[in-house]
Amino acid sequence: MQAVAFDHFGGPEAIRLADRPTLEPRPGEVVIDVAAASVNPTDIMMLSGAQARMMVDLAPPYTAGMEFAGRVAQCGPGVNLGIGQAVVGVVNPRRPEGGAQAQQVRLPVALVAPINETVGLIAAAAVPMNALTAILCLELSDLSRGQSVLVTGGAGAMGGFAIQLARQAGLRVLANGGDSDHSLLSQLGADIVLPRDTGLEDALMAACPEGVDALIDAALIGARLSHRVRSGGAAVALRASYAIVDDRLRTFVVSVGKALQEPDIDPSVTRNIERIARYIEDGTLTPRVAANGVFALRHASEAYRMAQRSGVRGRVLLVP
Repeated sequence: MQAVAFDHFGGPEAIRLADRPTLEPRPGEVVIDVAAASVNPTDIMMLSGAQARMMVDLAPPYTAGMEFAGRVAQCGPGVNLGIGQAVVGVVNPRRPEGGAQAQQVRLPVALVAPINETVGLIAAAAVPMNALTAILCLELSDLSRGQSVLVTGGAGAMGGFAIQLARQAGLRVLANGGDSDHSLLSQLGADIVLPRDTGLEDALMAACPEGVDALIDAALIGARLSHRVRSGGAAVALRASYAIVDDRLRTFVVSVGKALQEPDIDPSVTRNIERIARYIEDGTLTPRVAANGVFALRHASEAYRMAQRSGVRGRVLLVP
């Protein structure tokens, strides 16, 4: 079984294909034939060494990949899924056997959800991890229908899903982006589209003078915008290094990786993955794949180079 791997931290040049042992499921586990796995910012940080402190107990080679789609190849005792069943799932790659950028991945069945056969599995692989992040952000924000949320970086994968889910929840959605992204943000469901940088704060004040009820900071600029969240509102950051400090607000940092720690997987994670599968099926969430962004495993270095470029819209995918 082949997997995308790296033995030392660095750039895409450090990536190689490695042979991994054939996987056998243990009780409560499944082995998935991977149809596609994404390359996302967390994978790039893992490769670069930015997450080295989380990997001190691991021995190389390392394999990244937090989200995937595929089909059930084997089931361990206690698993009630059919062989060949289409699924989507998430996995913490910072574990001895690594993540999903491989021909197969073994993981607890609690981290996968069946999905309808009519769904394109390659595109579906672009959804689970960022959608799970968006769900957690909105749950922490604890908003009611009609309240407002500002999503920074709305044209990115997580920001786009946050917009779609917020709109589905009946929230008033504000999002910022570059001029070329304004049409996309409106299509995703933003009620008000704001400038990416220059003039952002003035436009936000004009659009919502009383302040927004919550901020979801996908663009990592929340520290300079938190004063535009009303007192008692929520501000959700996606990285601890960009945590939002504002005593007036309920502040959070979302980490999907912590929620995926085995074997103590919270049942809410399973429920949310199942929700994501349903949202893909009914069109609530739109898979977005980067133009010319599907690569074979042997071209993983090129896939990582593309994923590192600024302005890429949609996920870069690896296909065994």
